[in-house]
Amino acid sequence: MSTVKKTAKAAGLVMVITLISKITGFLREVVIGSKFGTTKYVDAYNMAQNIPMVLFAAIAASIGTTVIPLFSEYLAKKGKDKAFDFINNLLNALILLTVIFASVGIVMAPILVKIMAPGFKGDVYHATLKLTMILMPVMVFVLVSNIITGVLQSLDHFSVPAMIGIPYNIIIIGVALLYGAKYGIYGVAVATVAGSIIQVIMQLPVLYKFGFRYRFVLDLKDEGVKRVIILAMPVLVGTSIQVINTYVDRMIASYLPSGSIAALNYANRLIGFDIFSMAIAIVIYPMLSKHFAANNIDEFKKGIKMAVKAILYIMIPVTVGAIIFRYPIIRILFERGAFNERSTYLTSIAFMFLSLGMTANGLRNVLSRGFYSLKDTKTPMVNGAIAVLVNIGLNLIIVRYLALGGLALSTSVAATLTSLMLMYSLKRKIGTIGGYEILASFIKAITGSIVMGGFAYLTFNLVMRHFPATKIYEAVSLVTAIFAGSIVYIAIIMLSDNSILGYVKKGAKMLKGKLAGD
Repeated sequence: MSTVKKTAKAAGLVMVITLISKITGFLREVVIGSKFGTTKYVDAYNMAQNIPMVLFAAIAASIGTTVIPLFSEYLAKKGKDKAFDFINNLLNALILLTVIFASVGIVMAPILVKIMAPGFKGDVYHATLKLTMILMPVMVFVLVSNIITGVLQSLDHFSVPAMIGIPYNIIIIGVALLYGAKYGIYGVAVATVAGSIIQVIMQLPVLYKFGFRYRFVLDLKDEGVKRVIILAMPVLVGTSIQVINTYVDRMIASYLPSGSIAALNYANRLIGFDIFSMAIAIVIYPMLSKHFAANNIDEFKKGIKMAVKAILYIMIPVTVGAIIFRYPIIRILFERGAFNERSTYLTSIAFMFLSLGMTANGLRNVLSRGFYSLKDTKTPMVNGAIAVLVNIGLNLIIVRYLALGGLALSTSVAATLTSLMLMYSLKRKIGTIGGYEILASFIKAITGSIVMGGFAYLTFNLVMRHFPATKIYEAVSLVTAIFAGSIVYIAIIMLSDNSILGYVKKGAKMLKGKLAGD
């Protein structure tokens, strides 16, 4: 199977599983909300979750990210046995450090809660303290899970790592529904720990199937462990910078009309439902790492170009659709109860301007992983820091004129700047990656999306004329418009890009052969 076919197949699978995972995550929040409402105990649970996550989640994610290129290098140059020896040593070293870290966190919990939640007093403070002590061990399992995920993705196995969030959410939902009345929010906290353990257990059989065998080897001076930590530091700094950027956005939003912060949060949730670019980035990363480890720069460039074109062809029409249908999308998903017309209006403003950066965010995810594959974690960090400074500067200027829209627009502009800087930096590092072909794809995607948007908008209004103005009929009209617009867009892209048409023809030929029993 060709690289393109493998990438498309794996990305499609990851998209479907990620969508299911996000749906179960949404249901988890709905169930917790329905069982416990917006009580002080839910505040305590959320804060108790944030304390170990703020302290360690970024570290675990950055280490998991850097495992892929190093493990791929071990596989290419030293073989599977040495690669698994490296993973055993890394796991043991980091588990030891994390257990110490978690133990200190439990002992220091009273101080940590006072620092992270200075406004919590009385019952809510004591609840947060107890929940923090229960949840602190989660960081150990998050670390182990991230490392195993990186290894499996390096071995071209994506399905199980993508689905580990599903049982995690189901366990929490089940405990909240069945035992919420008996054990309260503490039962949910224990379920959270259990869910994180399940995420590790789910992946172990697959890892063993690939030949991994756990051995207790511990060498803190090992070169591989040192390289992971060295490469992870810039990723960690970059993540921390983004967290600071988010806090600055919220701080400025606090000076805007009431409801602005909530509207920004709701809009970000919708933007976070981007499963397309996420799937492409997840799948392309280990492939790029393998190409670089094998010193196959030509294939590396082809992989980057293919991923960038895929992001453009998918995310540009999604952006256009999000902008055109922002009102019905938000009305259908959120407008009920206390979420009124004003809430829809505010959220739609944030959503529209944040949508302008969706394509850039997708490109940033892919291009950053291109640098990580090259074992260069500093360039994305530096470019990200520049973009954050630009975002903060634009916030202070544009928010005077566009208020909430200015905050969202600044974020999109900063994301676009980041992706352009990464593209330029990557070109300087490895040479041209097909800039004219990428530009042509961008123009085709923009043209097709404009036509699609106009056709979908007319379809939506035409269908709505025949239905009462209720949410259920609005949802039917929206789905119909999206489906009709998608057909038009796909037809335009297939006719304008021969490579896309070629892949479709090959896929149809393969399907026809299978149906004929070949």
